[in-house]
Formats: sequence, C-alpha cells, structure tokens
Amino acid sequence: MITLPNVQPIEKSEPHPEGLLDVHSVFYTVQGEGPFAGRPAVFIRLAGCNLQCPLCDTDYTSGRRLLSKFQLIIEVLQQLRGPYQTNHPDRDLIVITGGEPLRQRLGDFIGTALANFVVQIETNGTLYDPSLSTLYDHPKLHFVCSPKTPKVAPEIVRRVDAWKYVISAGQVEADGLPSVTLNGCRPFRPLPLHQYHDKVYVQPCDEQDPVKNAANTKAAVDSCLRFGYTLCLQLHKIVGLE
Repeated sequence: MITLPNVQPIEKSEPHPEGLLDVHSVFYTVQGEGPFAGRPAVFIRLAGCNLQCPLCDTDYTSGRRLLSKFQLIIEVLQQLRGPYQTNHPDRDLIVITGGEPLRQRLGDFIGTALANFVVQIETNGTLYDPSLSTLYDHPKLHFVCSPKTPKVAPEIVRRVDAWKYVISAGQVEADGLPSVTLNGCRPFRPLPLHQYHDKVYVQPCDEQDPVKNAANTKAAVDSCLRFGYTLCLQLHKIVGLE
C-alpha cells in the first residue's frame, strides 16, 4: 500500500522484446473483489499503469523484473508449493492485475496458463491487447473492468464478466454509480445498464480515513440495495492480506 495521493508515473502501452513481461510481484492470497471474491488465487501484479488514479493505494512500480512466460509459470507453481501447499484441484485461479496489465502483450503467457488454470484479468478498460484476440472467447478467461474514464475499448466491453465501480459519498449519480473518477471524468457505463445490473459490483472507496470510509461504505450499500448491484468489500484488506 502507498500513501495517498498516488504519484506513480504514467506509463504507455509497452510490448517487451521476446515476449517478456514487466512484473512487479507474484504472490498467493485470497481474491478480495469481484466474482471470485473469497477464492484462493496466485496474483501476478504487472508493473506500470497508463493512468494515475489519485486514490489508487497499490504499489505497481517498485521492484519490477522482466520475466519470460516460463519463468512466470515457475513462480506461480512455487507460490502454490509454499506453506499452504495442497493438491486440491480448485486452487487453479491466476489473477493478472496491476497497474494496468493490458499495457503489455499477455497472449503468449495466458495461452500457456489456460491449459491448467483459470485466468482473471483486472483492467481499467482503456487498452486492448491484440495478442489476446484468439483467446477472448476462451471459457476459462475472465475480465473484470473497473472504468476510470468515459470510454472503454469496444473489444473489452463485449468480454467483461464483471464491472467494478468505486463509490465515494457525495459523488454518486441517479443510477447509483460514480459521478466522477479520474480527473473529474464520469466513468463509462455499459448500456442499457439494466441489462448488466447482475454484473455490476460496487465497492466503497478506501481513503485511509475511518470517517470517510464509513460514509463511502454507506453510499455503496445504499446503491446496492436500491439498484440490485453486488456489494464488494475488499475482503483481502478486511482479513489483513496483501
């Protein structure tokens, strides 16, 4: 976690030579958000982001390494062979997050990983990775999009399994979703919204302030009760995990 506001630099889309990926960290934890919340997963946090969200409290720039897909698979397996090692077949979830993972070309790694794993990509939706084009409809590949800008890449819209919105008290529109996010922008909504309500997850903003966080949580709960969205509470923070 970093101290707010987030001042990590903006980094543009950057395919690396020889299929290497710029990796911040690989760790085993519990997925705290979205449709797989509560499920054990190996997280691959890729370095860098093409946006600079002021309230992002995640370090995605320090300690980065360039890894091949084989080195990355080995690190995933090492995490699964750690202190919680088990042969349970349901420990098969990889979450690729950031930063913004679609800055990089993921197709080679994900194509290999899908042979043995379910893969979830967490994205802000602004970028499209053409190396994933042949994998977009794979039943074990899932996209969670948390829009921060007014537009989302059309290729992302058609494949999103869950839309995640971060709510701050006093900044909620009549549809129960944020009125502003990055640089005062109104974030993208999939329309018509009523057709997507069961895919919308609403999460209270963590402003690292107990009073503000309580107000944000109430606003998120109110939004869910009124519109039928799913409440998302960052379980990993509640239980003290990374």
